[in-house]
Amino acid sequence: MENITIFAIISDIHANKYALDSFLQYIDKNSQVDKILNLGDFVSIGPHPKEVTQTIFSDKRFINIIGNNEMIVLGKREHEWHKGVGLHREWNVNQLGADLIEKIQNTPTSKILEVNGKKILMLHSHFYDIPGRSIQDNLLLYQGKTLEEFLRDYPKDVDIVLVGHSHEQLYISWKGKKIINPGSISITWKPITSFCLMEIDDKTLNITFKNIPYDFSRLKDDYNDREVAGGEFLVKYFYPFL
Repeated sequence: MENITIFAIISDIHANKYALDSFLQYIDKNSQVDKILNLGDFVSIGPHPKEVTQTIFSDKRFINIIGNNEMIVLGKREHEWHKGVGLHREWNVNQLGADLIEKIQNTPTSKILEVNGKKILMLHSHFYDIPGRSIQDNLLLYQGKTLEEFLRDYPKDVDIVLVGHSHEQLYISWKGKKIINPGSISITWKPITSFCLMEIDDKTLNITFKNIPYDFSRLKDDYNDREVAGGEFLVKYFYPFL
């Protein structure tokens, strides 16, 4: 019998517990997922940083890395932050508390898994120690660079690269390497949560992108009730349907 491993790949939860709950309910009902690969940016923008962070660290299916928003919460590379980020960062730090901040601090920015003969790299967008690259940088591919330039960001011996950050679903197969972006769990500019399922056995790789609705009826109220710093702007820009 073939050895099949099933992953759910997610990214950019951005502190929206309703979208995350919808995703978890879907996989619990519809898919026998072995692990959930979380590509970072689970805090900031949304009103539920504490609840989301508690979930991803307590559910044993999750394998987590951090993205640029977690680095901001940790106070790293402050000179690269956008104007006005400071107040929202402070609100997130207060919501999370010392114990969760410590867990984030102990979570890596990248991880390599070896599964059924495949080497899988988990990144939020790129390695943050690349000269000239900022934690706020988008993926090279979305800056109009060539695939050759895009692939130079990643080790040659990796078979599958998982990235988030752009909030756009993406699948590229190029020169033996697969690049997969699952999209964003919550920031899709409509009440849809995006992710993908990946099945790997000894011979094949199957990718299925998913886009499912979630209940957003309480989301705007939560911004107001929790007095999210910068909440008016965040709702207007990231959740135009509210």
